[in-house]
Amino acid sequence: MVVIVAAIWLAAILGVSGYAMVVVAAAICFLVGTATVVHSLLRWESAESAYEKERSAAESWNQRFLKLHSDSVRTTTVLSHMTDGILMLSPATEIVLINQAARRLLALPSNGVYLGRKFSELVRVPEIVAAVNQTRMQHVARNVSVEIIDGSTVRPIAVRVDQIMTSDPPHLLLLLRDETETQRVEAIRREFIANVSHELKTPLAAIKGYAETVELAIEDDPDAAKHFVAQIDQQCLRLEELISDMMRLARAQSGKSTLLIQSIDLRDVIEKAMASFLPVAAAKQIDLTVTPSAEPVRVMADAEAALAITQNLVSNALRHTDAGGHVTVHCRRHEGGWIMAVKDDGVGIAPEYQERIFERFYRVDRSRKLPDGGTGIGLSIVKNLTRALDGTVHVISSPGEGATFEVWLPSPQG
Repeated sequence: MVVIVAAIWLAAILGVSGYAMVVVAAAICFLVGTATVVHSLLRWESAESAYEKERSAAESWNQRFLKLHSDSVRTTTVLSHMTDGILMLSPATEIVLINQAARRLLALPSNGVYLGRKFSELVRVPEIVAAVNQTRMQHVARNVSVEIIDGSTVRPIAVRVDQIMTSDPPHLLLLLRDETETQRVEAIRREFIANVSHELKTPLAAIKGYAETVELAIEDDPDAAKHFVAQIDQQCLRLEELISDMMRLARAQSGKSTLLIQSIDLRDVIEKAMASFLPVAAAKQIDLTVTPSAEPVRVMADAEAALAITQNLVSNALRHTDAGGHVTVHCRRHEGGWIMAVKDDGVGIAPEYQERIFERFYRVDRSRKLPDGGTGIGLSIVKNLTRALDGTVHVISSPGEGATFEVWLPSPQG
């Protein structure tokens, strides 16, 4: 209404009257209305542009937040699943980060609140606290080995304390590692070296003794000299067998042995092994028999590896069976493959020793020497070769009731 009155007034000033005044007034109203609409459109477009900018900025911040949150979740997940412990300390040695493994290794309650607390108030192991203080004051990394008592368990821990040079003064980083398995492996290594040394020295000492005897008897008693030369030859063969078995075991454990996996008939492998052991069994007055299978015993295996497995199991059974005893070999189907079982009626094995007998040079009774002719690593070779063939091996035994070793190998598919 105001616009119309103003338009008529403006037309009167311009000296327009009658119908012309109406036309002029209408034109003025149209122009004013158009200008208003254009102005409104411009204001709306400007407001929309500002809104788009704000929305774009909000989306950008939202994406950044989501990325930061994702990175935080990823970092937290990694830290929580690590087996090594991680702690980060402020320059004032307040805890700013600690993962679950660190709590476990330091025997701290898993549900405790630790962030912001002084490290020395929570960890009272003098060696670790001293390493933290030395690194903090001297700016040099420290490594310490300690034992943490957790209830009835004593856990060896290796700790490294270092600086994080991203702040001034720098933060401190502690890395903790459980050394239980490392120490166990080291103990096995030392035991293995000691056993190897013993097993090598035994035939060497015998060879030396026989050689000295031969030197004295070669002129006065030629027959005795021949006997001792034969003994020297036997001990040399034992050394050769021991070294060959050690090399075979090393190849099997390293995974570098070349195996030709193909479909073979275990009956052929067993027959080949029996050819060399039947005379040995007869000499010891042991009944060695094979229960034949009416159908082919086809498995996926390397023929030489399968033969080594069979020979070691039969040899082990003969060594632990007294004169008049029995050793039997038979095969049966089982869960997509075949089991080859070697049974003896020797002294048997107590349950607590049945896992360890597959270790190198392990003896249930350490006061006794290895049975004659044994290298002490035959069962370890069996275990590693069976594993390389994707098979399994276990023993069924009780003291005084003999032992049955069962090797399972997969059959060809289809």
